Amino acid sequence: MSENTSATGGAPGALREGPPTFDLPPDCRQQTLGVAFFDLSRISEWASAEQDSRVAAFFQGFYAQAAEHIEGAGGRIVKFMGDAGLAVFEPDAAEDVIFSLCRFASDAHGLGRRVGLQTHLSVAVHVGPVLAGSFGAPGAQRFDVIGKTVNVAARLGRGGVTLSAQAFRCLSAKARQRFEKIQRPITYRFRG
Repeated sequence: MSENTSATGGAPGALREGPPTFDLPPDCRQQTLGVAFFDLSRISEWASAEQDSRVAAFFQGFYAQAAEHIEGAGGRIVKFMGDAGLAVFEPDAAEDVIFSLCRFASDAHGLGRRVGLQTHLSVAVHVGPVLAGSFGAPGAQRFDVIGKTVNVAARLGRGGVTLSAQAFRCLSAKARQRFEKIQRPITYRFRG
């Protein structure tokens, strides 16, 4: 794209209007993906009373569980952010990944109980178009996904495993029976 727009091709000292423009990463492409946010509850209060090494060890166990469930079902972990994470998957793997996320929610609760933490894992899943590629500062790029689909998934709700209508439609008729419809906005929560 163009260079910084503060430079001008017109009169000396004149500034161009508008925001600067930047290039997208060379590997960036738009694709339809499932996007899953997951987040543990009550971590801050527990971590403030624990040794840092114990908290870090718990996170290591949590990350290992996430990888086992998500990557084992065909998904990809994009990033961890402390007690939370972001994962993506191809829509044709939606049913396997979604039910693996349901098992992950149960296992994460058990992992918390082993260290005296009464926690629950919230999972929110949406399917739609994203820009996927190696984003980041020069020399520190890593795979990430950006777009409205990511924002929708982030706002889906808290508590349990919640699917958007688009994610719900990726399930088979039999699998859909394991979710209940929630109004405003219409989402579907795993019944267990």
